[in-house]
Order: sequence, then C-alpha cells, then structure tokens
Amino acid sequence: MVARNAKAAVSAAPADVGANAPSSAEDTTRALLAAIVESSDDAIVSKDLNGIVTSWNAGAERIFGYTAEEMVGQPIMLLIPAGRENEEPAILARIRRGERVSHYETLRRHKDGHLLNISLSISPVRGADGKIVGASKIARDITERKQLEEARRALSLEINHRTKNLLAVVEALIRQTAAHGSPEDFVRRISQRLRALAANQDLLVEGSWRGAEMGDLVRAQLAHIDQMLGSRVKLDGDPVVVTPPAAQALGMAFHELATNALKYGALSGERGHVNISWRIEAVGEEPELTVTWRESGGPAVIPPGRAGFGTTIIERITGQSLGGGVVMTYAPSGLVWELKAPAAPLLSVVQQLAPPPLPDEATGP
Repeated sequence: MVARNAKAAVSAAPADVGANAPSSAEDTTRALLAAIVESSDDAIVSKDLNGIVTSWNAGAERIFGYTAEEMVGQPIMLLIPAGRENEEPAILARIRRGERVSHYETLRRHKDGHLLNISLSISPVRGADGKIVGASKIARDITERKQLEEARRALSLEINHRTKNLLAVVEALIRQTAAHGSPEDFVRRISQRLRALAANQDLLVEGSWRGAEMGDLVRAQLAHIDQMLGSRVKLDGDPVVVTPPAAQALGMAFHELATNALKYGALSGERGHVNISWRIEAVGEEPELTVTWRESGGPAVIPPGRAGFGTTIIERITGQSLGGGVVMTYAPSGLVWELKAPAAPLLSVVQQLAPPPLPDEATGP
C-alpha cells in the first residue's frame, strides 16, 4: 500500500540511508517530525522529480479536498488549473538545480473545482548519496487574505471616487452660493449647506454607503429644529431606503425647504405646520416615488421674484437629479412641494432585497 502521509514517508527513509539501524533517539526525532507534519494546518506534500505525489498530510486533505489515498501516486498536475500548466515544469527544473522556491503565490484547484489562492514554498529533497530525488512542498491557503486585500483595494477606490464626487458637490455649492446673495450672507449660507451635506455623509457612512432610510434622512436635515418634530413637523412614509446619490439630492432639498419654511413659511411663526410624506406607488408598470412637503398655518406665500440657488435646488436640480419632476404650488394655505420620480433607480439594493411585508394578521393572506 502507498504511504498515506509524511509519517509513513519519514519512517521509510532509513532504508535509503544504509544498513545501520537508527538509534532510539533518531526514532523519537523522526516520530516527532512526522507528528508535526501531520498536525500542521498547512499542506505538506512530497513528490518525486516527475511530479508524482509521494506523501500527503492532513493539512493537504483539508485545503485541497483530496485524501492521501486519492493523491499519493498521482501527478501533482491534478491541482493545477488551466492556464498554469507551465508552472510545474518550471518548478521541477529549479528543484533539479538544487534551488529553493520561496513564498510563490499562485492558484491551485480544489477537488470540487473551485480555485484557491496558495502560497508555495518548495525545497529539494536529497537521498543518502546527496543526489536530489524529489521535492517537499508547503502550501498555505491565502484565499481569505487575498479576498481581504481585494476588498481593501475596492474600498480605497470607492472612497477615492466618492471623495472626488463630494468635492465636486462642495465646489458647486460654493460657486452657486457666491453667485446668489450678498457677500455678507455668503459665509452663513455656505456653512449651513456644508453642514447639511455633512449630515448626509454621516448618515451614509453609518449605513456603509448602502443607502439611507428616508425617515432618517429627513430627521438628519431637520436636526436643528428637532424640537418641532412630532408636533409642528410631522413625518409620514413607508420604510424606503434610497441610494447614496438619491439621498444626497433629497437631503439638500429638505435642507433648503426647511430653511425657507423657517425664514418665510409655515415655521417662521408660531402656528404653522409642515407635513412631510413619501410613498412608493404603482403607476402603470413601473413604481413611482412620491415625496411631498406640505406647509399650512403660516403666512401667505407668493412665488419668489427671482430664483436663488436654494430655489433652483428645490424646483429644478432635485427633480433632474432623480430623473423625475417637481411641482411647486404656492397655495393660500401654504407651500406645497411635490416630487415624482421613477422609484427603481432610486432604491438601494437593501430596499430591493428586503422581504415583502407579512400579511395583516386580521385579514390573513
């Protein structure tokens, strides 16, 4: 029967050494070495100069999926995926020259077919006469490490991309704020808008950039008047999670609407109210997101004489950014701002993958 593992290979070695029987100390050392090899988490494998496996430890079984009975006597090429067939002849050529291969990172194939990232260290094995008779190989599975490295690289690229986008938005805010209004008003307005942008960023970072829940988004932009939430400012909407770009556009709109309501609208006095609602509704074959900001009980409102940057955000930029449209109604009872846009492009993957709501217990399925 073929040698199952490194222990069997080590115990067979004295036959190559000569007629002298090993001492008990040598036996103990060999047994210890065999135990170390067999208990290693790494794959420790030996092969001859033709690439035929001669020993296969438990670590190799765990990493590659093949048992020792399946691999001993078989070519090591069973583990090498398509496109990397030239690696083994090159490695064996180096071994024949007495060279060692250290920490060589490559791919190898598991028994079930999936690929593994592997770090190899390969050393020549010499017989009793000093000639090279094969190679010993230590293979370490570094698949998890490679996945983490790739995740870090992807995260770095994403952070770089988002940082550039954010800086572009900040630049646009500065330019447009400076172009509308007095220089004295510039610092105050740009500070407010940057704080609104920062509130959006905090919310998105907390959600790992997967999106923002609409209620949280509104509360973040109305944090400076949180004492009014639930009394003069009421929220009503479905649990909707929107994408980061949609959250950024909606967040800026809510900020500008709240600013106008405090300066000129329903929240400028003591009796006015604001109701903010959002719904996803079926319109034809495509769902539609409707967001409504409705003011009441405040002073009479009239369309502004000129469109400042805030008005431009509220009326035009938000709708365009979300692929929809905005209707502004300056009603006697108060301002009404309504956005309608196709819902599918605005919904986060988190929202799209969410399970459907359970049927109402009272009505049943």
